[in-house]
Amino acid sequence: MNSMHLLPNTDEEIMDTHDEDIIITTREGKIIKVTHISGEHYGMSPSELLGKSVLDLQAQGIFSPAITPEVVNKRKKIVTVQMTPSGRKVLITGIPLFNEKREVEFVISYSYELSELIVMKEYLQDLETEMSKVKEELAHLRDQHIQIDGSIMESQSSAYAIKTALKVARIDASVVIQGEHGVGKTSLAKFIHSQSRQREGAFIEVNCSTIPDAIIETAFTGRPDSNSQGYLSLASGGSLVLKEIDQLSLASQSILFHLLNNQTNTRIIAVSETPLDEIVNQGKFRKDLFYILHIASIYLKPLRERPEDLEKAISLYLQELNEKYQYKKKLADDVYIHLLQLEWKGNFRELKNVMERLVIGSETNIITLQDLPLQYQPSEGEQIGIELDGQTLPHILEFVEKKVMLNTQKRYKTTTEMAHALGISQPSVVRKLKKYSSAPLGDEIE
Repeated sequence: MNSMHLLPNTDEEIMDTHDEDIIITTREGKIIKVTHISGEHYGMSPSELLGKSVLDLQAQGIFSPAITPEVVNKRKKIVTVQMTPSGRKVLITGIPLFNEKREVEFVISYSYELSELIVMKEYLQDLETEMSKVKEELAHLRDQHIQIDGSIMESQSSAYAIKTALKVARIDASVVIQGEHGVGKTSLAKFIHSQSRQREGAFIEVNCSTIPDAIIETAFTGRPDSNSQGYLSLASGGSLVLKEIDQLSLASQSILFHLLNNQTNTRIIAVSETPLDEIVNQGKFRKDLFYILHIASIYLKPLRERPEDLEKAISLYLQELNEKYQYKKKLADDVYIHLLQLEWKGNFRELKNVMERLVIGSETNIITLQDLPLQYQPSEGEQIGIELDGQTLPHILEFVEKKVMLNTQKRYKTTTEMAHALGISQPSVVRKLKKYSSAPLGDEIE
């Protein structure tokens, strides 16, 4: 755009309808309009800029150089680099605004710090490289039947999650998968895709937290000037997984809402560690975007609340690691029980990491408590002596739960503190203490 015909209101004001640094001056150089972020590059507030002359600011070394005089003289759009008082470089564009006599009446300028533009350029280059790789792999992806892997789903709560996932897979509805880091959200998203009518289409994962606000639209729609495709085009006819959707800024959420509101050919699977309804109530997530995404919802409990999955994962990881390193290692009974009662805040990823450290680090084929990394070793009062032979899993888990409850009771003064530490409700703590205080610990397992 080389020229504009516009006569804005000449009253001095701070415009709050833009997220860019925009300044409007008269042809004489008086600043009459600014946005709420104007002046950040120069160490001044918007109100301090209003009414000032760009020529005076140039003389003071604040605008170096001022762009208004050059735009007025050349009567066309000018792009130049300014040096700010702090030594940073700013790319500034000035555009003339003409009156009816074709005279320059006003000059509108907008600026970006060069470091921001460099980051944006590098991100776009990386994005195009990533897109080209994804396109090359799409043919292979369409021929694959994606299995649910990376997590174990055998507990009652996991079975319910899978049942919900199968229902969602049969319809073309958006779904939100929520749960802590490492509980298997991405694996469940792949499972939904593999069971859906879009299974032959692309399965594209996007980490929303890594996309700068300035190029959120380009990332999803592509760059028309280079014919590059965005995420929505690549995932057309398939599934688009929006990981860490809760990390998007409100500005990016607004853009994403308008993009998703107009598309019908791609299943959207949103993945979040934070319950979206909570951050909607906090004003940190747009309601309109929430309603588009939240057609169906699946919550994956943490591993510490899925004892059957935890037991299966320990056995499976040990088997896989023995095969990987050609070992024949086993867990001592007390190690096995101790692993069952740990919190595993990192869920499957943390468990697999600890299991691999145990298999590699143990000196003998029997892994003992001493082989555990120091932060995972039990204190003397927490160590459990138990023989597993002939015991059913529910019996073992009940024994472990009782041990955990009684150990926790020794550490904390109130049931409220116990509930917070264990991640359960206070009434649950009261019920469990009542249950387990009625018989000696030794009565549970012979």
